[in-house]
Amino acid sequence: MKNSNTKYLVRAGLIASILLFVTLPDNHAQDISFTAKAPKVLHAEEQFQLVYSVNKKIDEFTPPNFGEFRYLGGPSTGSSTSISNVNGKMTKTSSYTFTYYLQAPSSSGKYTLAPATATFKKNEIESNPLEIDVVATGQSSSQQLNSGSKAVTNSAESSGGDELFVRLVTDKKTAYIGEQITAWVKLYNKLNFSGYDQRFKGPDFVGFYQQEVELPSRSFERERVGNDIYDVGVLKKIILYPQKSGEIIVEPFELIVEVQKQTRRQSQNIFDEFFGPQYVRSRINLKSKPVKFTIRQLPLNQPDDFTGAVGKFKIQASANESRVTTNDAISFKVVVSGKGNLKLLENVKTNFPPTFDVFEPIKKVQIDNSSEGKTGKVSFEYTAIPRHAGNFEIPAFSLSYFDPSLKAYQNIKSQDFSIIVDKGDDDSTTVVASNLSKEDIELLGSDIRYILTKTNLQKRGYFIFGTKWFYGVYIFTLALLIFVLIIRKEQIKRTANIVKYRNRKAGKVAGRRLKKARKLLKDNNKEEFYEEIGRALWGYLSDKLNIQLSELSKEKTGEELKNKKIDEGQVTNFFSLVDACEYARFAPGSMDTDLQEFYSKASKIISELDQNL
Repeated sequence: MKNSNTKYLVRAGLIASILLFVTLPDNHAQDISFTAKAPKVLHAEEQFQLVYSVNKKIDEFTPPNFGEFRYLGGPSTGSSTSISNVNGKMTKTSSYTFTYYLQAPSSSGKYTLAPATATFKKNEIESNPLEIDVVATGQSSSQQLNSGSKAVTNSAESSGGDELFVRLVTDKKTAYIGEQITAWVKLYNKLNFSGYDQRFKGPDFVGFYQQEVELPSRSFERERVGNDIYDVGVLKKIILYPQKSGEIIVEPFELIVEVQKQTRRQSQNIFDEFFGPQYVRSRINLKSKPVKFTIRQLPLNQPDDFTGAVGKFKIQASANESRVTTNDAISFKVVVSGKGNLKLLENVKTNFPPTFDVFEPIKKVQIDNSSEGKTGKVSFEYTAIPRHAGNFEIPAFSLSYFDPSLKAYQNIKSQDFSIIVDKGDDDSTTVVASNLSKEDIELLGSDIRYILTKTNLQKRGYFIFGTKWFYGVYIFTLALLIFVLIIRKEQIKRTANIVKYRNRKAGKVAGRRLKKARKLLKDNNKEEFYEEIGRALWGYLSDKLNIQLSELSKEKTGEELKNKKIDEGQVTNFFSLVDACEYARFAPGSMDTDLQEFYSKASKIISELDQNL
């Protein structure tokens, strides 16, 4: 009986598994993909594979006319199915391949393979065409050394010569300050390459703000250099933003690689012949050539609101409410998207009415690494609190940037906002205002209710009024009410006065930022460490002096500190620390500073200013 139940359970499990596999949702249920793949560069008369892949089981497949390419065999067909489980959702992916074996033409040139065709559910679809560059054998490859770099030797290492070299490749050599440049460190190889020194750091990009892009995997692809073919691997990909104008030269860098070379055996023993050739490892020191950039100064006719944005951008803005009551918060979200130096964007501004209390925006950066460089978006979230009732027009958020492709400044704007502010329950004034200055606000009424003079009192039966219980409860309730009103009034006073509130909390806010910087210090995250120290320094003075961050400058801050009789030595130390912080952020690698000492200086100067202020 037990064996029978076991067999039944096993059979039921198998049936359920088969049904689950068959009914799994196909993640290509709507789209069909039909692609062709082959080497981009070939030697003359070289044999290769042409592979067509489709993610659906098609009804009919028709190959193209191979033209100048010689047909050797095929198609070899194959299929595979994979199942993935993401967040509890299972999906099934299928792939069907058709492989042909061809031979390249005997003469050099660029050849095109026409698309293949297939029929799927009575619809005809086409693959992508392929362009293949054929290089004739026996031609020289002298050009690659002029355009790239050469291998150099020392006493302990050999040279790669024309068969192995490294160079820095960029998408442009001429750019404006702040314009995005994409650079690749590429290794060109025709030897039996086995690896390279993982401690490789170069090159040094002095004069650039740089951001390294994480590569998914290091694989070699064929590439034509001059009249020869190399296996090319991308070792690094870096996004550069020039920080100064003029001629900038990226100095040569070195890379140590390992290759395997075949050697003949000295012995004539028959067993040596049986075991085949012998291989030895050889270390090669490669050195690149310098790369020169010409960086142009941005045109002088800069808009007043230009803060250094370079690239091509779009702007969108939204508000979570269009009608609120006084003292209720409104959130404005501004999103700037596009390609350029997004990470360096400053706040996007508008002119809020004077009766709105506006807090420093929260900035969030989301960057995507594409094959062409850095794209993404930056969002700014403003919180505004209207203090008086009325109808208000918020002008559009705007951003001025320089477009290198147009060689001109551009200005983009969001839509305007109409905000209706009603009088709240805790607002005792009636104000009619619409984009007026604080001096233009006029009090029109105060909601006074008149006292009734006529009463009609009638004596009723027994009532608690006048008893001891009544007076006891009355006194207790009155005392409790007075206590609550005092506490509430104190809270309103503390939070309503934004200036005093920010002044009182300035030290604590700076302390939290320094605490975060200390954690980054332990993680040796230099870039974000300096950025957080800068926020702590400028944010402290912004709160303490009641100056918006966007309006802070050395001149204005120095004048305010001087008016408050702060020692000139402390002011000088503060600005020296700020300059060092900015320099370390935008010229990484050019400053050798003890992070712990830097942190101690920042903590000390904030503490001294806090005591004197």
